[in-house]
Amino acid sequence: MTHAASISAAHDIAHVPVATIANGHTLELVIHSIRGGAGDGATLGVMAGIHGDEPLGVETVRRLVDELDVGAFRGELALLPVANPYALQSLTRNTPLDMSNLNRVFPGSRDGMLTEQLAHAICEHWLPRLDYLIDLHSGGNLATVDYVYLHDDGALSRAFGCEILFRGPSFPGSFGDHAREHGVPTVVSELGGGQQRNEHYVEKGLRGIRNVMKQLGMLDGEPELPKRQILVDELVVLRPHHGGLMLSEVDPSRLGEEVPRGTVLGRVVSPYTFEELETVTAPFDPALLVLVREPVTKVDPGDYGFMVANAATASPLDG
Repeated sequence: MTHAASISAAHDIAHVPVATIANGHTLELVIHSIRGGAGDGATLGVMAGIHGDEPLGVETVRRLVDELDVGAFRGELALLPVANPYALQSLTRNTPLDMSNLNRVFPGSRDGMLTEQLAHAICEHWLPRLDYLIDLHSGGNLATVDYVYLHDDGALSRAFGCEILFRGPSFPGSFGDHAREHGVPTVVSELGGGQQRNEHYVEKGLRGIRNVMKQLGMLDGEPELPKRQILVDELVVLRPHHGGLMLSEVDPSRLGEEVPRGTVLGRVVSPYTFEELETVTAPFDPALLVLVREPVTKVDPGDYGFMVANAATASPLDG
């Protein structure tokens, strides 16, 4: 790493150049390394901002550093708070310079598009240091979500502490998949978004990171788990076929709630004629609310509308 700047004996910040942009700016990775004062232990990586429209994860990492008692943990934290700086700058899911989704191009290429070069740099300069990984995501600008993927043996994902765990395939080219293929057990969380209940989801993310650290022996104590955790295998995205205004009929506070088949989740109306173009309803009996739209949002055909799981085939995790 180059241009490293130490801010304390235990906390270093390194700036890793990736490429020079045509505007003269240097695209770089800013990596925090924090060594615990309680002894040796694992190196846990925490990543946020791989999608620029998910700033809540960035704030969660900032709060983690702000509240961390360095003397109380073992091992090392390797933090990448903003994996895609130009996407964060524009609050977009994709890198604006080439419109590629960073979380679909790993391991990237040194000679590829800019997003592929960025993915390559993350794999080259950060991933090899990690024993374990937490990859923080949220619902983006227009939706709120609450679940965690169940990967590997499930112990780390369960320890993170979400009520809903999804056992299903990840997306090809995602960083989490690439990390696990290279022997780094990974927790991928989906928490918050849409500027709804921000403090609740920051606190939940912080508790999740601390829980994983406890599970790994980096912190003393046992993970703080909810009273009920359920495992879902069938999770679907409900995508509208018409564009317009999406009027949601479910508040984000109802995430994790079960609703009957046919429950109206949202309506798409024309912003021009005001006619109702489409009704989005729950397809399962019962359906478990996993991602919901904010009350009034613009929607295009094929966008994420809602995410629901089949509660009838879900199973409780033993306490």
